[in-house]
Amino acid sequence: MKPYTITALKMGETTVPCAELYWMTKLTGWEPLTFWAFLIENDERRVLLNTGFPQDYSSLHKHWTAWAKSATGEEGHVPVVHAENLIVNALKEKNLTPDQIAHVLITPMTAYATGGLDHFQKSTIWISRSGWVDFHAPDPDMPQLPRHIVFPPHVLQFLVGDAAERIKLLPDEETEFLPGIRAWFCGGHHRSSMAFLIQTPKGTAGITDAIFKYKNIEENIPLGLSESLEEHYKMFARMKRETDLVLPLYDPLLIERHKGGVIA
Repeated sequence: MKPYTITALKMGETTVPCAELYWMTKLTGWEPLTFWAFLIENDERRVLLNTGFPQDYSSLHKHWTAWAKSATGEEGHVPVVHAENLIVNALKEKNLTPDQIAHVLITPMTAYATGGLDHFQKSTIWISRSGWVDFHAPDPDMPQLPRHIVFPPHVLQFLVGDAAERIKLLPDEETEFLPGIRAWFCGGHHRSSMAFLIQTPKGTAGITDAIFKYKNIEENIPLGLSESLEEHYKMFARMKRETDLVLPLYDPLLIERHKGGVIA
């Protein structure tokens, strides 16, 4: 199996309260996030991790800004998505189309990751079994994201219609579902949060939405938006044991640590 090259694609950005990022360690102030998708490829296959925002992200805009205002009393958490950040255009910059992507990986099931899924008319789509079941049969005692924030309505229609036979559900236990790419349910952030471990020339790269920034993993700080502290701490320990580098899904510093966003 040839190792994979990973290329970061910018999907958008926002600024969030620090309390969202760092559990009980920084409760005031705001920090920027950059939303990344990752193009994962070798001579044998081309894989995409996350598909970015939908073209119409007004519902997510309203959800985020209303929550931020309620929680902090301040205006903020505005998503900023330029035309070049939409997944079709980001792939076009790499001389690719969605039809050239064999596999799409999603973590978590939220509109900033699922928003472009309907463009992938030929790809196999890999998502968390726990997250898929939780979405369709949620625990009535547990708070849930609004359904349209998990999947924009047109994306959900696509998934249960044209794409239904191409959805593959990843189990909670570790599995190598593609050569050189392993996954396991890590939770922490969402019931659909997966950890993906990818073989690269630099060693094993770990990617999960349960790590927003390098500071989370380097200083063992769970997210403020944590559904399980236990899952977070166990995930940090496992990532440190099993990976050679971690690629936070939302850290603007990623592009500085990896020139041009290329992890080779």
